[in-house]
Amino acid sequence: MSQWLSEIKPTWCPGCGDYVILGTLKTVLEKLKLNQDQTVIVYDIGCIGNMADFIKAWGFHSLHGRSIPTAVGIKNANPKLNVIVIGGDGGIYGEGLGHMIAAARLNLDITVIVANNQLYSLTTGQSSPTTPKGVKTKSTPKGVESVPVLPLELIKTVNPEALAQRVNGSQPQAVMKAIEEAIKHQGFDLLDINQLCVSFGKQLVQ
Repeated sequence: MSQWLSEIKPTWCPGCGDYVILGTLKTVLEKLKLNQDQTVIVYDIGCIGNMADFIKAWGFHSLHGRSIPTAVGIKNANPKLNVIVIGGDGGIYGEGLGHMIAAARLNLDITVIVANNQLYSLTTGQSSPTTPKGVKTKSTPKGVESVPVLPLELIKTVNPEALAQRVNGSQPQAVMKAIEEAIKHQGFDLLDINQLCVSFGKQLVQ
């Protein structure tokens, strides 16, 4: 059993991309030999937020969209801590978008990892801020009218010094490399992990 994994077994749907994020994050934490007592992970609400039960580290399960400001408060209170945010496209790019922009402008050394499946999947597949325009979902039966948020482009516009990466969640080695680069980078980091929800994502590929 890894020192970074709790005894609680993941409860995601079989084949969920969140297993890749959990496994690769655990591997990177081990590889970098981070001090477990000096590492804090802040979780947003949503399927990926359930990781709060599975990682054995100091953690804070925040309100929806409030994970980044919580992480900012933690980092400001103790700059020596390794602070990581785990959230989905709904919480980070929807309810939390303004907070993400503010944190990027501050350029605090926090790493934000986003499981981006372009849907609110925990609530069974409503459109999210990154759902492509025109896609029909439970909440948009006639198709999404809004243009999607482009998180990397947005962050680089706000702070060119920030590390903003996008990686395909179906490629574990690429995810692992990107997580390692983000944690090692000094300053604000956004890692957007593109994935397909195995339960509700079929509407995105029709």
